[in-house]
Amino acid sequence: MVQMHAAIQTAGQAIPSRPDWRLSLAAVARVSRQRGRQGTSAHLAIISLDGEEQRGVELQLSERGTTMKYDVEADWQLLNTCNYRCPYCFFDNDTLGEKIKPAASNEAWQHAFDRSGLTWLLHMTGGEPSVYPDFVDLCARLTGRHLLSINSNMTYKSWQDFARRISPRRVSFINAGFHLAERERKNGLKPYLDNVENLKEAGFQIMSSLVATPEALARFEEAIDLLAPIGMFPIPKVLRGHHEGKSYPGAYTSTERRTFRHYNEAARAFYAPALKDRDERPTVDMFGDDRMLHGTPNYDGLRCGAGRLFFKIEPNGDVFRCGNSRAYGNLLDGTFWREDRAEPCDSVHCYYFCEKYSERPPLSRRLHRLARTTVREVLR
Repeated sequence: MVQMHAAIQTAGQAIPSRPDWRLSLAAVARVSRQRGRQGTSAHLAIISLDGEEQRGVELQLSERGTTMKYDVEADWQLLNTCNYRCPYCFFDNDTLGEKIKPAASNEAWQHAFDRSGLTWLLHMTGGEPSVYPDFVDLCARLTGRHLLSINSNMTYKSWQDFARRISPRRVSFINAGFHLAERERKNGLKPYLDNVENLKEAGFQIMSSLVATPEALARFEEAIDLLAPIGMFPIPKVLRGHHEGKSYPGAYTSTERRTFRHYNEAARAFYAPALKDRDERPTVDMFGDDRMLHGTPNYDGLRCGAGRLFFKIEPNGDVFRCGNSRAYGNLLDGTFWREDRAEPCDSVHCYYFCEKYSERPPLSRRLHRLARTTVREVLR
């Protein structure tokens, strides 16, 4: 028998990060699952050996509702260029400094997505999407038929025009990356606060996130204070990849993991009222990042909707299943196509999309993985 120290998001409340719960490999579990074309939801209820039932852990967090209907979702890397140079970015400085060369006009992009006959949920990322030429015009054209979600550092004035011209009902969410150290270097705090507050007041669902480097975790209370005047709270986002000569998330110390869980639980509580009435969870669901503190799950071989319900789109319009593993034509030249069924995972992509579109592994494997992670945590 081992003790669970992690603060886990449950169906209805958060479990305090105290060693109150116990879990063994012999734990009994009950799963209620609803599957269908419109999405998946599942809840795992762990029962202790003394028979006392505990609240269910949310393993799958999305279920498509009736307001934001869409046929397919895409992680659209609109461009590589960015005005920030965060040391943990996946792109090198040369890539981030590329001259912006749009592959097509805004009208051509609109036509390309419309020609597919599908309604898209387009997660616009980069680089920094808002530096794209006529960014707001592009969004206005696309939201006539399609839906958006956006990842941005919130430094450009174009967000003021965005708030005036774009309907919040056509935007699933906006992830406003705080990037504390780089923001200080660029004197970017005021534009961030102004843009986020304006979008929030206009009715957009916006989240402030902070990549949880060890330095950021040490300054998290400061970040909370900086965002408090506009009624926002930073969500810790697990650091993945190499930073300061170490590989994360494996390089997190036990103290850093405890700190992360503390602020992750606080962020869940802060954003819960805004999330409770959504048709589905935000695809970039950082509120479960505490499950990634020892590493990203392995989805290899699991059946996945990528290639049918989800795609990765490159700046030139090339379409891939994910991670450039399998090509599906090009949107701009009209050669895009998609599978007619789920296929086994054969690549690596962003954890959030994998969580949403992969079919869940057998319950016994999920329990074993959860218990194994807990054992590692206690032994650290």
